[in-house]
Amino acid sequence: MNNGTQSSRSAESRDPSTEAGQLQNCAAAPETYLRETLFGVPPEDSQTLPWLQPGVLELLTGGTIVLEEVCHLPKTLQAMLVKALAQEPTGRPGARPLPLWVIGTCNIDMNRAVRGGYFRPDLFRQLAGVRIGMPPLRECGDDALIIATWLLPRICAQHHRPLMALAPEVGQRFLEYGWPGSVRELTSVLTRAVLLSAGPVISAEEVGRSSPPLFGLSGD
Repeated sequence: MNNGTQSSRSAESRDPSTEAGQLQNCAAAPETYLRETLFGVPPEDSQTLPWLQPGVLELLTGGTIVLEEVCHLPKTLQAMLVKALAQEPTGRPGARPLPLWVIGTCNIDMNRAVRGGYFRPDLFRQLAGVRIGMPPLRECGDDALIIATWLLPRICAQHHRPLMALAPEVGQRFLEYGWPGSVRELTSVLTRAVLLSAGPVISAEEVGRSSPPLFGLSGD
């Protein structure tokens, strides 16, 4: 996964007293919702009436917004974001400059998306001020087991199940498995195991029933 990071102001100018943050998934929300969330809610007649409310890009002064799956942002909103990051007027009368950090994440080759016309090259250049490449989970050594150990008690609490642990053979299989779905697949596997486990220790048999590919089973 490639991450692009863009700061619209220098680190030295940050005011710790105004720190805030927000995560917005660009792939899971309709365009109208994204536009109103990011840029504000306009009235029916935006030429004569004041806007109903500003967007989070303006409200998060001094903070950070993470645009998850920014590669799926609609092209019309990409154009608006280009203006916002350049601190140009975005259409709302009286809109303030945007002194905040904007982080974009994606799980595709953004250079290919730009070449294919799916993503604006000017927005890509703005977001790529700092680029951080995240290797897939299968290339991260024992990270799968470390992450699973961190996730497991949180998943148990989320689903109101008693605290559970992984049997040693399950942990070993987690280290050997390729995890094509990365951390999201790991989270799903753990969630199913927590919901289906009958005891405090999640066995290989229970994981095999809930997630057959982990143990080379067909699931039939």
